[in-house]
This record gives sequence, C-alpha cells and structure tokens, in this order.
Amino acid sequence: MNILFCCAGGGSSSLFCARMVKGINTSEPSLTARMTDINSFLREETVPTSDLVFTYGSEAAIRPDTAYDIGTHIDAVLVAPQVRYRTPYLKQYLANYPTIVQDIPSLLFGQMDPVRGGRMLTGILITLDLMHGYQSGIAAGKQVDKDLEILVYGASRTDPGWQAATAALSQLGIRSLQDKYSLAGLYDFHPRQDFEVRWLFGPHIDVDDIAKVARQVDGVLRFDDDLPLATSRWYDAYHIPNAWLPTKLLAAGSQAALVEQLLAFLQAVDWVAAAATGVRVKRFETLAPPKVVHRWGIFTWTN
Repeated sequence: MNILFCCAGGGSSSLFCARMVKGINTSEPSLTARMTDINSFLREETVPTSDLVFTYGSEAAIRPDTAYDIGTHIDAVLVAPQVRYRTPYLKQYLANYPTIVQDIPSLLFGQMDPVRGGRMLTGILITLDLMHGYQSGIAAGKQVDKDLEILVYGASRTDPGWQAATAALSQLGIRSLQDKYSLAGLYDFHPRQDFEVRWLFGPHIDVDDIAKVARQVDGVLRFDDDLPLATSRWYDAYHIPNAWLPTKLLAAGSQAALVEQLLAFLQAVDWVAAAATGVRVKRFETLAPPKVVHRWGIFTWTN
C-alpha cells in the first residue's frame, strides 16, 4: 500500500513518516515499511519493495496536472492538521481516482511514541485499504470526458478564416470554446458555457510536461506552409491524431475549404477519443465506423 502524508512544506510530514516507519517495523513483524519523498517515488518506483511505502511532501504536490500520477500510484492521502483546510480541494482533484483522501487525526500526528503511533496508524490503514477496495472500480482517463480538446499550432483565434469557419461549425451544432494554452488551464478548467470542441492556441510544450499533455488532449492541428518533415513529433509517439494544414486557409474567403478540413479532422479525432457522448453530427454518422479498435493504456485509436 502506498500512502502520501502531506503537510504545508513537507518537513513535518517527513518527520512523521520516519516515526511511523520505525514504529511499524518494530511492532509489526508481519509488515515491512519504508519512506521516501513523493517526487522520488513517482520518478523511480516501478516494483513494490515493501508492504507499506510512506511518501511525504507538501499538499501543493497534488494539483490538477499531477492528479493522474498521484491517483494511479497512491492508495491513500493523509492530510496533516495544519493544512486540513485543503482537504476538500485535494478530494476534488482526485475525484476520478480510487485514492482515498482523509485528514490525519490530531492525536496520531502528535503521537511522540513511534510504537504506539505505528499501531494506531496500522488500524487506520486497514480501514483505508477496505475503502480503497470499494473505490477501485472508478475509471479514470480522457475517455470519461464528453468534449474534444485540440491543440492548435500556427494559428490565432482572430484569423478571419478561422473566425468564419468556427461560426460555420456552430451552425452545424459543433460549438467552439477558444483558449490560450497553458498546462494549468488544460487540467484546472471550469467552463461556464457548453461546447463540443475546445481549441487551445499557441502551445509551447515543455519536454517534462509532454506525458501530462498527452493524457488530456484529443488531437493536434498545425497550420504551416512547409511540408511536414519525416521527423516524429511528441504526439506521434502517443498516437494522438494530428493534421497539417496550409496557412492560406486562415485567410478571409477560405471558410468553405477550412470547414471541410476541420470536419474531417474532428471526425477522425472523435473516433479515436471513443467518447460516449462526443461530437456527433449527421455528416459523421453517415460514415461507417472503423472496423479495428486498438488500445494502449488510456489511449484508443483506430485504423
């Protein structure tokens, strides 16, 4: 079982973990426990080496853009008393994962005796493990979303052709929401209006963020007058649908041609996303569905 103890800065939670590991290894001969910081754990952990792995860190380590890593590796998050006000937010971030988020009892956190504290913690962990079992059927991933999120390179929402094309899409029942890309905005997103496609402009993806972006986006659209090079890009490695369009389609008077290209692209993206309530217009429904569906982790694609 992997447990994250979080406090304001990580200092008191590391001291707490050290005491509890000592107590459990001393008083529970049938269990083995060890401790590490949360960043090292997520970076290095591949095969469990102990019955209980206690990780520690700041509550700020749990964010919308790290929820996938935490939710798929950590069974329980225990929140220190001094940051208990953050518990509702942490629960919200991890709502789509079977990770249990619970406050650490003040008596346990202030326990100076590592043996007594370790025994008390063992009882709490047994309860959390049972709760985790009940929630283990929760599905997490991009497929639970109903809308499409597309990264757009080389274009602006103010381009005349783009404005006319998205207006035409709206008339077909495909409503657009247009934002500037940021990693935080990609995950921590609370729309105030309904939409079918969210276009994210001007993305500069840091290498360290590629996996996080790939988990969330459905497609990549690039406007460029140069021919595509044979070089593989990050979205190719993750089998994310992408299209390469000439910039002349962004000019005024190119609405019809751009709409045609966007519809074809959204059709391909929608199939790959396999969203139960994704974009559906008559143009899409008249085409036969793909015969072969491939799955790799949280990604699905067809050919």
